Order: sequence, then structure tokens, then C-alpha cells
Amino acid sequence: MKKSIILIGVIFLYACGTLDSKTININVGDSKEKVLGIMGVPQDRQLKDNQEAWQYCVSGAGFGYNDHKIIWFNSGQVTGITSYRSSRSGCTGAIETIRWEEAPDFILETWQR
Repeated sequence: MKKSIILIGVIFLYACGTLDSKTININVGDSKEKVLGIMGVPQDRQLKDNQEAWQYCVSGAGFGYNDHKIIWFNSGQVTGITSYRSSRSGCTGAIETIRWEEAPDFILETWQR
């Protein structure tokens, strides 16, 4: 009985996950193509002038919440990543409308390593 409870707990923890393991590979100045390669197609895409915001969601990322990431672009380059959580069941209908005043709207400087 004790082994089955531990196994259920381990399976449950593996089912819970955030997008952090993917977004850690994205840097300011990266292209949209690189983001697509890492994250896949976004669940939501919103545009304003030369800015874009792509939203991703993982349902059931933790105990009773969904993990959301917004990847911000200006002129095709990543300018930042922000996060939020929602408590709706599943990601459908849980994606928020972009608040453009929160957008990191430009890149000050990009250094090559």
C-alpha cells in the first residue's frame, strides 16, 4: 500500500509542470524562429504596431493553477518574458488580453558571446 501511494505521488508530480524549463533557453534579442523552435506554436498571438506578444499555457502546472508565459517581441526580437497564473480548469479561456503598457518595448543593447 505504501509503495502505491508513493508511486501515485511521483506520477502526480511529473504531471505537474511549468514552462520554466523551456523559457530558460530564451534570451533577449532572440528571433521568433528560435522561440518557435523552443516553445512551439503559441496558444495566443497579439499584435500592436511592430510589437508582438505570444502566450503559452500549461494546464495543471501546480496545485490548482495554470502556468502562463508571455514572450514579448519588438521588430521580431525578444524583449522580455513575463509570467502569470490562472485558476480556471484548463487553459482554454484562461489566457488574458495583453496589456501593452506592460511590454518591454525595446532592446537597449545586445552583446554577442
